[in-house]
Amino acid sequence: MRYSTKSAWGMLAVGACLAGCHAEEPEAPATSVQAVTLSKQTISLSTGIDLAYIEMGNPAGKPVIFLHGYTDTSRSFYPTATALAQKNPNLHIFALDQRGHGASSMPPAASCAHAPENCFRPIDLANDVIAFMDQKCIDSAAIVGHSMGSFVAQELGLTYPERVDRMVLIGTSGKIQGNFVLQEFIINEPVEGSWKAGFEAQGYTFPDDVYNLTPLDANADALSWVTYGWVVDPAADQDFLAEIVPETASTKMGTWIGAARALSQVDNTERLKSLTVPTFIIWATQDAFFYDTDQAALRESLDVPASACDMSYYFKQYGKRPLSELGIQIDDLGHNTQWATPEETATDIASYLKHKKPTKDWYYSANGDPQTIVTKKGKAPMSHAPGNKNCGF
Repeated sequence: MRYSTKSAWGMLAVGACLAGCHAEEPEAPATSVQAVTLSKQTISLSTGIDLAYIEMGNPAGKPVIFLHGYTDTSRSFYPTATALAQKNPNLHIFALDQRGHGASSMPPAASCAHAPENCFRPIDLANDVIAFMDQKCIDSAAIVGHSMGSFVAQELGLTYPERVDRMVLIGTSGKIQGNFVLQEFIINEPVEGSWKAGFEAQGYTFPDDVYNLTPLDANADALSWVTYGWVVDPAADQDFLAEIVPETASTKMGTWIGAARALSQVDNTERLKSLTVPTFIIWATQDAFFYDTDQAALRESLDVPASACDMSYYFKQYGKRPLSELGIQIDDLGHNTQWATPEETATDIASYLKHKKPTKDWYYSANGDPQTIVTKKGKAPMSHAPGNKNCGF
């Protein structure tokens, strides 16, 4: 099943607020290039952020919160969340635009423009989620995070474990400090390379003066880079990606700079050894951001609390063919797994939330056609820790 903008999202959207909680009128994201808008509400948080979000499902159901990746919006999880709501109508689902992304506000320039990384740390984004949960009267929730969102999810599980029932981490790792792709292909170029040069050529001081500008203000090639170098996935619906492009291109420079610099300092390798939240990890073989070696290191960290019976985790592989020698996704599932397999990802999330384990089915792209998803029943490369039945998991 491929994603279509003519989905049942509108029929699933929740119109009522939880008792004692308030949501403002829906607000469309402000973009400098045209985009298909989603029906969003906005709520003012105690952290000072006006946070946009999409809500669906059963208001009395178990809360599930989706957290998108770097320079994405709630649209990134739009098809997956819709599919999940259809598979389990008893869930209460929220997909957030994290601070500085989509229709959510930027942290104040007066205190953040000079060093935006100080305002986009995972703890800052995690505190927004907790403030959102408090205002929505949510005691605890399942957290689903992709890429940057997975590090926010980790922060929630480590700092606020009593507020997190389960975590689903997609396209994740135990660390991003020293990550070659983040440093060389985002920070060094284009963010602090050609874009910075483009701003400085116009007389702007970087980063102070560009905090509320966008890449489109830097030079005419920014949209091409976003379209052909960033919002790219050969296994995903290309019409869906075309809807993501304008929102990503209109993301403020303060977010591009701040979130990238903040993520480049994150290393949870040791902290995860004390994690107590049950976790499900989805990783695809052509993930060009986090490799199989990153997954091995992540599992090594999680084996510590799992062996002590403090938590349980599942690790499941999507995709079949390895990353190309060029280091890019070509013909199988990659970093943005939920873009290419929204139905399959939702099926696994639904199974994990209901049965405490994902399905055993293996999902990968067909030979010669990355957009045709193959399901091999009961054959998924998957591991579960702990295997010790005495743990009671």
